[in-house]
Amino acid sequence: MSVQALLARDFRPIAFMVHVAEMFNHYQPIWRLLGEDSFDIVIHGTHEERAKSRALADALGYRWFESVSILNTGHRYDIVVSNVSMYDHGDQPLIKALGNIQVRFMYALGAAKHNFAAWNSHYDLILCFGPWEPKQLKACCDAVTFQMGYPRYDEYFRNPQLLGVSPPGLNLDPAKKTVLWLPSWLELSSISRFADAMAALCSDYNVIVKTHPLSVEAEPHVLAILDDYDFTAVIVTVYDNLNLFRCADYVVCDYGGTAFGALYLDKNLLLLNVPDAEQSAMTGESSPDVLLREEIINVEEQERWNLPALLADDTLWAAQAKARQRLRQQYFVNSYGFSAEMAVMALCNVETLLKQG
Repeated sequence: MSVQALLARDFRPIAFMVHVAEMFNHYQPIWRLLGEDSFDIVIHGTHEERAKSRALADALGYRWFESVSILNTGHRYDIVVSNVSMYDHGDQPLIKALGNIQVRFMYALGAAKHNFAAWNSHYDLILCFGPWEPKQLKACCDAVTFQMGYPRYDEYFRNPQLLGVSPPGLNLDPAKKTVLWLPSWLELSSISRFADAMAALCSDYNVIVKTHPLSVEAEPHVLAILDDYDFTAVIVTVYDNLNLFRCADYVVCDYGGTAFGALYLDKNLLLLNVPDAEQSAMTGESSPDVLLREEIINVEEQERWNLPALLADDTLWAAQAKARQRLRQQYFVNSYGFSAEMAVMALCNVETLLKQG
């Protein structure tokens, strides 16, 4: 589309910047409430990710523009919503070149060095999961914070009749319980260390593996390890974790934000350990995904063959249920089932929130 044609368009007041297609799963509950005439999608990222995002936006009927096209027009949105500010345009952050008010939409807990990096100072308002994050953000920025909850999982609470339902196409054995494995990527990934023991669980459980959304491009050699085993299902494409959590009896994670999704939904949670994870450029010793191991059962690589005994230990899970309740109160505001409404309320009242500080 030419610059002249773009200038003739009536841009909506809000732009959601999407740099990876996975963000569709986070933003859609908000988009449905706002209505498609209230926002534009601005697509950024690698060639492959932009192609995925364009295809998803077209399939869902949302209007989108490439970031470079918006920049060429000189148009500035009233509000730009993004989940990270790690791209520049000339001598300024890309998000500031796209619009006037910057809103960060927190999309995951964990990886503290990344989530609470200095680029948070590019934001005016940060939408958080709960009471823990604002305290951390004070150390890296002066943004106003608003506790919204976790919008992508609202439907989990609104439609309890779907709990235990097998997602279409996964061919789960209804006679078996289901283990959902959500490994991270790069040096924090548990795939190379635990794939053999996780695959061995398939004799007694349905075992679904859903890999990190960036692994396909960043580490195809690691994903190839999964091909050596006969898992019930391996998902490497954009897929809504909501459907997987609904059918999971146990969730197995390593680092990053997925463990907190399981915690939010009060799922039986088991953590796999990677050596020196606290030294990663993404985490740090005080990262919540590292600290979570103080209260949630975790397994070293050399202990991986104990996984069947741990999963079968009902006393372990009964004790963990109490710990999960404490952790949910620590990390999440009590907006279970209506977090998207909280986010929309913040966006519709952003100027008031900023004035109040």
